[in-house]
Amino acid sequence: MRKLNWCGWVPAVLAACSLAHAEEIGIGVLNGTAATEAAFRQAEPGTLAEEGKTWNFIKPAANAATTVSTLKTAAGVSTEASCAINPGYCASNGIFASGRNRDYLLMDSWAGIRGTENVVISRLPDSMAEYCHVEIYGDCNDSDRDMLYTVNGLTGTIQDRGTFSGAFQEGVNRLTLKYVPVTGGTITITGNGASQTRSAINAVRLTAPSPGIVTFTATPSEIMEDSTSGAVLSWKTWKCGAVTLSTRDGRDIPATTEDGTGSVTVKPDATTTYILSAACEDGTVSKEEVTVTVRKQEPEILLFESDKKRVAPGSDEKATLTWSTVKAESLALTANGAEIPITSTAGAGSVQVSPAETTQYTLTLTAADGTEKSKSLIISVLAENTPNVLVFLVDDMGWQDTSVPFYYKDGQPVVTELNAFYKTPSMERLAAQGMKFTNAYSCPLCSPGRTSLMTGKTSARHRVTNWTAVNAPTLNEYSGGLPHIRAPQWNMAGMSQQEIPLPRVLKDAGYRTITVGKAHFAPSNQLYSNPANLGFDVNIAGCSAGQPASYRGEDQFGSGNTHVPDLEEYYGTTAAEDRKRNFLTNALTLEMKKQIKAAVDENAPFFAYMTHYAVHQRHDQPDPNGDYDTYPSGTSFEPGVSIGGNLRNFGTLIGGMDKSLGDLMDYLKELGVANRTLVIFMSDNGGDAPIQQSYSGDIPWLEKISAVAPLRGRKGSRYEGGTRIPMIVGWAEVDSSSPIQQEYPIPQNSVNHDIVAIWDIYPTILNMLKLKVPVGHQVDGEDISPYFRGDSSFHRTQKIFQHFPHHHSYANFYSTCRKGDWKVIYNYMDQYAHTDLYSGNGYRTAGRFPWQLFNLKDDIGESNDLAQDPAQQERLMRMARSLIRELRQADAQYPVLTRNGQAVGTAYIRMPDFPDVDSDGVPDLVEDANGNGVIDPGETDPDDASSFVPIRQ
Repeated sequence: MRKLNWCGWVPAVLAACSLAHAEEIGIGVLNGTAATEAAFRQAEPGTLAEEGKTWNFIKPAANAATTVSTLKTAAGVSTEASCAINPGYCASNGIFASGRNRDYLLMDSWAGIRGTENVVISRLPDSMAEYCHVEIYGDCNDSDRDMLYTVNGLTGTIQDRGTFSGAFQEGVNRLTLKYVPVTGGTITITGNGASQTRSAINAVRLTAPSPGIVTFTATPSEIMEDSTSGAVLSWKTWKCGAVTLSTRDGRDIPATTEDGTGSVTVKPDATTTYILSAACEDGTVSKEEVTVTVRKQEPEILLFESDKKRVAPGSDEKATLTWSTVKAESLALTANGAEIPITSTAGAGSVQVSPAETTQYTLTLTAADGTEKSKSLIISVLAENTPNVLVFLVDDMGWQDTSVPFYYKDGQPVVTELNAFYKTPSMERLAAQGMKFTNAYSCPLCSPGRTSLMTGKTSARHRVTNWTAVNAPTLNEYSGGLPHIRAPQWNMAGMSQQEIPLPRVLKDAGYRTITVGKAHFAPSNQLYSNPANLGFDVNIAGCSAGQPASYRGEDQFGSGNTHVPDLEEYYGTTAAEDRKRNFLTNALTLEMKKQIKAAVDENAPFFAYMTHYAVHQRHDQPDPNGDYDTYPSGTSFEPGVSIGGNLRNFGTLIGGMDKSLGDLMDYLKELGVANRTLVIFMSDNGGDAPIQQSYSGDIPWLEKISAVAPLRGRKGSRYEGGTRIPMIVGWAEVDSSSPIQQEYPIPQNSVNHDIVAIWDIYPTILNMLKLKVPVGHQVDGEDISPYFRGDSSFHRTQKIFQHFPHHHSYANFYSTCRKGDWKVIYNYMDQYAHTDLYSGNGYRTAGRFPWQLFNLKDDIGESNDLAQDPAQQERLMRMARSLIRELRQADAQYPVLTRNGQAVGTAYIRMPDFPDVDSDGVPDLVEDANGNGVIDPGETDPDDASSFVPIRQ
């Protein structure tokens, strides 16, 4: 396949080859009626649709072949040529209107092609029998679409970034390919790949070429100043005789042509432009030029590697370090800072090392001018029984989306209607083998929670406080809000590159790091859209998408921005067994098995991040591996009655996810590593099951509950249903003889009611693997591994706060703090009321008291707001100040107050106007005069009576 870029060629070549007088065939797509074609004739001519030139129009239909025979040339002469188009989509951009010229109509309608969909132009006239020039005009009115076109082996792209405005621009709405080889009188045009968005065909123009230079290339086009091989100049001409080759500064280079082709090797000392001239049969001279760029060779370490990433402790096992450099005045090698003697020949060499502990080796090159360059690598010293970690993260799974009961009342488990509905035997198995956490928390939405897992930080600190879009329009721009309040400048670009992600720490320690499934760390144009850049050795199916375009392999897992990549092996068919194997959840599980086996075969400890797209919407595609055809016993609905709709589909997604967990635990046992593999099961945020707060269907028990009942709210919410998640930690196989299990004998079938968080996982894993949090990397999470030792005296700090300075479907602009059984909520929209606000769809009514206070022990559903109860005023004031101090300590960003679209202030938390909490005789808002909950200069502590010293008269 020949890949060419002819940007900027059209005007010059059209003039040089006199294409205005050559034979042309123009084909335009019309998705309208005959009246639309009449409008074309009546409109003013354009630069493409010129006066007096005939265009052939084709009216295609999606998923059907449409043919136009007897195509006419631009001069109106009938030919035997025909055009067949087989698009998968047809549309109109809606840009043609009265007063606009014919170019607008040509660019208004388009046919979309991808995969096997194509445009075939056959029986071309004799003037195009060998070659023709092809111009493709494509505009799908998209703000961001890259469209690839392949024409008889030549390729090019159009980057559609907006609406046609009357001007044609190469690479933006036009692609020109010169001297396209014609095969059997036929030109075939195909578009993007089957899994991508479609390439638009608005119009195609074919032009008979004049004799000339078909190709003139330099391979490579860039060489280094000391290159001994140089670059090869190659060319092909058509209907030409002798050629001459020279440099732009006039130096002639011997060149010969045989059958229109030739080549010569050149070794320039500096960047040089070469000009090829060919005498054509029609008496003209065709010229083309190429440039060979000569780069100055900078001092550089070309290679620094080890033949081993890890060695066994106490084994005297040796690893060989190898390096290659250029322009090095001297080289130095250090091990954890201590110099190692080395010798090099021509900047290359090797040395054997036997590290007694995990060691960082650094090779430093010093150039003649004194500048230095370094490269480092780590060789880990890890025992064969080093523990492995499997983090099993489910997307949008609620606290109650399981048969495992997480709701306890008076110390006893409560099996809810939802527990009875869902069937998760693998989760039950893991809970029986380990510890279940009933008060585990993540963030309200996916990207914040996943970033907290990778960094050990709260969302307030890492500032990915909302989900990241596939295509972020402008980094850190103000976005998401209402007429008077907006989100701050949060990290729309995703996780900061200053972070030190967990997989990078583990990779440096010698672990094989694997991620399979959803990533959603950053937009597609950012570094961390590819999880490999976080430190994963292997990334399969992880990208910037937050949900799958399709769960089905036969759909090729969808198309467009949310297409799931890397799974071509599972595209399959609609056959029943194919559908089971190739359903997304199962396909990801099979891929994880492959990667775990590869790690075990290498005798490498692994960190496996199994991050399912399930059970995120879409909920209209059931998982054939999940069984939810009839209602189970234990629910208010009659057992055996058929289940339908999205509720059934969601149940199958839960079932397929649970099967994945069981399959992986079984496979770990089969590989013989289950007894030293820690399994951490979590969800990334609150639940989003297709059950509404007020259900009006035919299932009686659903009328009484929400998606995460008995919790209030769901994904995104300020209430418990938005952030409380199911969490289970256990060994994949219980084995009391396992050394790591002797150190961490996780109590079987145990229940832990302490508050824990997803950001605790970072320091906990590192501690259990005897690694340290990197210097300079601040974490908010706490090491909770003492729980896994069975230490009943240990309790994590029983406080957690959430911060969501955004507008969302289920909630708006809030911060929360839970301490023990009590939870306080601050609603920014209520404090900063606005007359334009309206109630409904989760918005709170303007003018409401902005604080809420709940006792979760007595009121897990958060239905009894005690914020204005006089008996709880002191508690509210203390918790409010605690929340403010936590946010300040994390350097949290607050919502922005706006007027007429412009920022006018910051929506800080305002303390309630309650009396004297510390009973020192001074009202709290006198001690805290500005009501910001912070002891500013000149203020005293409202919580401490001793801090106020009255002025003596």
